[in-house]
Amino acid sequence: MSDFDNEHNLAKKERLLSEITQGQNVGPSLMRLAASTKNTDTRWMAMRGMRDVHCLQCIGFLEGSLKDKDALVRANAARALGDLGAKASGQLVLNMFIPESDPGALEQASLALHMLGVKSACPYIREKIPKYSWQTRAWLLQALGALGSKTDVPFIAGYLDSTDKASAMMAAAALEELTGADFGPHPSGPSGYPPPDLVKARAWWASQKATWPDPPS
Repeated sequence: MSDFDNEHNLAKKERLLSEITQGQNVGPSLMRLAASTKNTDTRWMAMRGMRDVHCLQCIGFLEGSLKDKDALVRANAARALGDLGAKASGQLVLNMFIPESDPGALEQASLALHMLGVKSACPYIREKIPKYSWQTRAWLLQALGALGSKTDVPFIAGYLDSTDKASAMMAAAALEELTGADFGPHPSGPSGYPPPDLVKARAWWASQKATWPDPPS
């Protein structure tokens, strides 16, 4: 564990973590190290190890880490709770998400909320979507597509024509999730813009727009 704690080259540190997680019952040891280390990179990377070994004993520590001053620690704590399926931690993840402003932490927390099925997060996700762009907005749209209701369709569809390409493409995927529509396969590699699924989503919305209620305020 000391070699892992003292290594700060992240690629090497990840390799050491991979070796550690091959051991038996290492979750509690990783938790104790994360709680005692002065190294922030050790703290957040150890959380990935706790997740990888499915350490349910570590959930309380991860919950407490949602309030850490370091954004990477908060991000990894939220993601680990999501990956562990810690349903009872959903409200605490939401409590972290509501005041959060760091893009990376928001991304991971939004995915955790999705994984944990925290539908009460929807108003806060909607509130944050216009405040961010590109990757972060795309993650937020993805979460709303998973957690929202059909009343969110007009709000999400409003991003289909965004100049923010990541948001526009994720809006199409989120609409599929919410409505059950099929816009065809998503591009798996380099392709022209807009991709065919986005073109189909825009055409679908143009034909459907009049049938949907106003988005929630």
